[in-house]
Amino acid sequence: MDGEMEGVEKAGNKEAKEVEDMEEAESMEEIEEAERYEDYAVVLIAHGSKLPYNREVLKELREMMERRGLFKTVRMAFMQLNKPSIDEVIRELASEGMKNIVALPVFLANGAHTTEDIPNILRAVRKELAESGRKDVRIIYGEPIGADERIVDILIDRIKDAIG
Repeated sequence: MDGEMEGVEKAGNKEAKEVEDMEEAESMEEIEEAERYEDYAVVLIAHGSKLPYNREVLKELREMMERRGLFKTVRMAFMQLNKPSIDEVIRELASEGMKNIVALPVFLANGAHTTEDIPNILRAVRKELAESGRKDVRIIYGEPIGADERIVDILIDRIKDAIG
């Protein structure tokens, strides 16, 4: 009986060591990932609305993303109806010395705003920056949220909440 318990303890200790190694590896990956993105600014882009809740949701998303500490800074910008505008935020980041700016539309799917309007604004501000001597500023345009299993999880949670 004691021999059996010894075997269980050893297996348990071995598993504990593997978990510690795994946690250490995960934290190293997190550090490497954070270092990889520390020179990037992110601009979360929303449509804009007359209703204040829209702005508050984007602000909360910005704060949540910022707390993760992956990027140098996370800002928010709006296509219309709210301030700051996309071009204002990009210019501000460039004036602060940012060279890598990711413009991310916080839209569910592609549409006229994400395929035409926002890219046109980004092209215009990139041209303006280049003409003012800031050819070193890279503006990277991300994709909308799109279909994703993580979104399905949220939708299922909302359905469960609605049912009670």
